[in-house]
Amino acid sequence: MISSSFLDKKKSFPENSKVLVRVDFNVPLKNNAVADDSRISLCIPTIKLLLENNNAVILISHLGRPKKFEKNLSMKIVYRHLKEKTFFQNKTIHFCDSFDEEVLEREKKKIKLGEILLLENLRFDSGEQLSSLLFAKKLAKNLDFFINDAFAVCHRKDASIIKIPSLFKKNKLPGLLLQKEIFELNKVFSSKQKKLAVIGGAKISTKVSLINKLLYICDDIIIGGAMAFSFIKYLNGSVGLSLYESEQIEKVASILQDAKKNKCTIHLPLDVITIKKDNTLTYERKITNIPDDEMGLDIGPQSCNLFESIILKSKTIIWNGPMGMFEKKEFKVGTEKILLAISSATKSGSYSLVGGGDTLSAISNFQKNNSNFHGFNFISSGGGAMLAFLQNPDLPGIKALKNE
Repeated sequence: MISSSFLDKKKSFPENSKVLVRVDFNVPLKNNAVADDSRISLCIPTIKLLLENNNAVILISHLGRPKKFEKNLSMKIVYRHLKEKTFFQNKTIHFCDSFDEEVLEREKKKIKLGEILLLENLRFDSGEQLSSLLFAKKLAKNLDFFINDAFAVCHRKDASIIKIPSLFKKNKLPGLLLQKEIFELNKVFSSKQKKLAVIGGAKISTKVSLINKLLYICDDIIIGGAMAFSFIKYLNGSVGLSLYESEQIEKVASILQDAKKNKCTIHLPLDVITIKKDNTLTYERKITNIPDDEMGLDIGPQSCNLFESIILKSKTIIWNGPMGMFEKKEFKVGTEKILLAISSATKSGSYSLVGGGDTLSAISNFQKNNSNFHGFNFISSGGGAMLAFLQNPDLPGIKALKNE
């Protein structure tokens, strides 16, 4: 758990200063435009407070996964979007398209108090992902303060996450979004009530260490998605053409043994919705007895009923990962049933924490066509960072902000 003193920083925000702010503007793009600006909206409270305190705000972020300059991943696309967004419309916003030191210094010098400067995509410079101190110094030079408001990348060791804060001594703080993320995630650790983790997705290999950690803090763990097939395979079930990871079977055995020791119950699906190769027909099958020419792509109705009953009895619920290939309408029912069950439990007083890119996409898809669900207590802005925090709260980006 992160101490509460680290989270009550609103009063410590700088005034009349030039402030470097690491934000997460890694937004989805479509046709050279921002397709969804939710991540931008999440950072507005921090930017608003800094502007109210008469600061000049220099925003830095990455966008996508470029190895060098790519026009279709330029932060200029985000800059154009900001100028159209209501909050920014009456603000003076500048853009710097170069990491040349002279150009950077000229732009930083030019920006006045109360104005915003957005820098180009950090990953256009190799120094960002190489965690270069020289690159960090170039960005931080002649600025007074650093704020990290990008929880989604706090588990990384990029220059903007761990090297820049080292240059600011005591003049560094978590932003309001980062504080909120830590505050909500802390609740999971401090809760003494019955805890449940609902873990889905394609690969068990990406979540082994998370599940190992959850065994110690949860009473129940529901495993869904394709990762369930690795468990079924270990238990000698027939999974047909369903995806499973043979190299993870030993780890599955270890998870099940440790769960028993820690009195944590692992719940696996009872049935699945399958499809034959080159066929559009779907079938309901027992998960332990899938025909050789069929592949499981969603949990079945018995599994939905079982999981729903467990969710409704739980007081603290963590959800990460869909139950099947929710992007296709034939295989979205399981994920949506889980979504509605957690929403219902939340409405009845349980605490729910939700995160992960695919999980958020499933929620977003559901919301577009339905309004009959309550929602969740907290939706985390960072899937990988949320999982990393649950394994070890002292993430590199958080550690770098502490004055130790």
